[in-house]
Amino acid sequence: MKLYFYYLFTFILIVSCKTIQPIVNKQVPHINNKNNKVLIDLVGVENDQVSVSFFPSKITKDTTVFYMPRIIPGTYSSDNYGQFITNLTAFTPTGEELTVKQLDTNSWKISDATKLNKITYLVNDTFDDEKNHSVFSPAGTNIAKNINFILNLHGFIGYFKETKEIPFELSVIRPKTMSSATSHDKVLGINPKLIKNENDLIDTFYYNRYAEVTDDPIIYGKLDSKTFKINDIEVLISVYSPNKIHTADALLPSMKKMMLAQKKFMGNINSTKKYSILVYLSTLMPNDARGFGALEHNNSTVVVLPERMPLEALESTMIDVVSHEFFHIITPLTVHSEEIHNFDYYEPKMSEHLWMYEGTTEYFAQLFQVKEKLVSTTEFFNRIVDKIRNANQYDNNMSFTKMSKNILEQPYKDNYNNVYEKGALISMCIDIIIRKNSNEKKGILDLMKSLSERYGAKRPFVDSKLIEVVTAFTYPEVGNFLKKHVVGNLPINYADYFQFVGLEYGAKTINTDYFQHNEIPYLSPNQDKNEIYFNTSGTYNSFLTSLNIQPKDVLVAINDQKFDLNNAAYIFELTKEWKIGDTVKITVKRNGEEITSETKIAEQPVSFEKKLIEIPEENLTPLQLTTKKAWLH
Repeated sequence: MKLYFYYLFTFILIVSCKTIQPIVNKQVPHINNKNNKVLIDLVGVENDQVSVSFFPSKITKDTTVFYMPRIIPGTYSSDNYGQFITNLTAFTPTGEELTVKQLDTNSWKISDATKLNKITYLVNDTFDDEKNHSVFSPAGTNIAKNINFILNLHGFIGYFKETKEIPFELSVIRPKTMSSATSHDKVLGINPKLIKNENDLIDTFYYNRYAEVTDDPIIYGKLDSKTFKINDIEVLISVYSPNKIHTADALLPSMKKMMLAQKKFMGNINSTKKYSILVYLSTLMPNDARGFGALEHNNSTVVVLPERMPLEALESTMIDVVSHEFFHIITPLTVHSEEIHNFDYYEPKMSEHLWMYEGTTEYFAQLFQVKEKLVSTTEFFNRIVDKIRNANQYDNNMSFTKMSKNILEQPYKDNYNNVYEKGALISMCIDIIIRKNSNEKKGILDLMKSLSERYGAKRPFVDSKLIEVVTAFTYPEVGNFLKKHVVGNLPINYADYFQFVGLEYGAKTINTDYFQHNEIPYLSPNQDKNEIYFNTSGTYNSFLTSLNIQPKDVLVAINDQKFDLNNAAYIFELTKEWKIGDTVKITVKRNGEEITSETKIAEQPVSFEKKLIEIPEENLTPLQLTTKKAWLH
């Protein structure tokens, strides 16, 4: 999963191939009366709710429990999809109601379960009311009758533990005016009688078990879709742009270039034959999605971004987030622990190795761009420095494995986003260690290939044994690094590793502005609370340090003028009026307490800019030269 915050805030401040054909498998696979059967009705939508009918395989116990997921793979947060379910009713074959008792948000006990024929319930979508729940938009659902449906199926279909590993047959009734996009094959010949009238169509899908159900999102609407080939991979890009601002045609060149580069970088490590990029572009209306980023699946990714982004910004953002999700094919979708392989949607046991699942994935998403010349080495170095700066806003003395294992709880939960910052830097250090010790012959990608060959998608590793296995595949220095800095809580001195590749981690003084540098704001949005807070970008800004501003301080007022997201853009206009000798008073909220401080402007603000500086080649050893070349090229 990749969350994307920066562009949205900048946006708020400034703005306040061939046509795809349905994929059909004409062979009906293993259809029989013992399967779980689910009907989702996208035609008879009332009160913005979708009706679901679930016909489970035979239940042999007197009582059973129906579950909706508390959590899904890839999100690392308790989202409680049961909160969107209403009117759950259980029936016998003759239509008699069975007793149902809701046990908690995500579970319902059904009595006389041996008589159970079906359950019915209504589903509310997540997009409509994102302020009142924590579901990340790409993991959410949308219900807009005759306009658009986002079917992340974990939001529509639950399970019984007794039948969870039995195949599922899903039938979706939809209007003919809507097209669909998914990586999962459609099946012909099931339930044609469910069609209510000539204006409806039915799509039917077959899944071997519940884990497959949750792994294959479907998007319906007036979609713009194109396919292209990357070697032996068929890629679908499908775009829902409600105001027709963006098209699949416009995005196709950048996505194709990106995925060609990824495939070249990955080599034969990837075995995916079909991949879908499902893009939902939000209007930013109050009842529309606002959690921007993407969520990975084995054969697809769901991307949610603002529709009004300029094409160039949209392309740049999608390269970042889609490449991240595609690299998840390596881990955790292929290389993963028992906790992920046997995922418990209701009472999850978390793995210790988010440093690999998210950190290595994010590192690859940055590294491939410089190795395949999509970005310059200077840009790559700047991104690494940004990650060091961003990582400093989290607890640098926290064991990464302990954080990962307890990521659903505080204080570990608040440090989750560090998996994209320090997690990537951990993988960078491991990559450099392997390069140095192998005389540049191998790197961390070779490690992941070895792990893929040893384990693969169907053979999980034992969580507590991974570091031992990684050490055996690499060098004792890698094992020592992991024990000190990942299992242990010793902070990493990144300069020690940069010197192995001929770099110095230094700083220079630069002229800057009061609340931004080069149009990159020192402020970030909190959409849920309508607040703006100081991020780590301004850590070394002389004006902010004179006021003792700290990262995560919430800006309350400047010279007694209140500020929030509604008038945030005016902050930058206000500073244009300031001059040497003026007194500025700023009020912030820190840990719930308001703090006011003053400063007199003595000079134009300056800042220290951390940089990676390339040591001249004539001053490098042969090993530094070859290690650097292998790392970047």
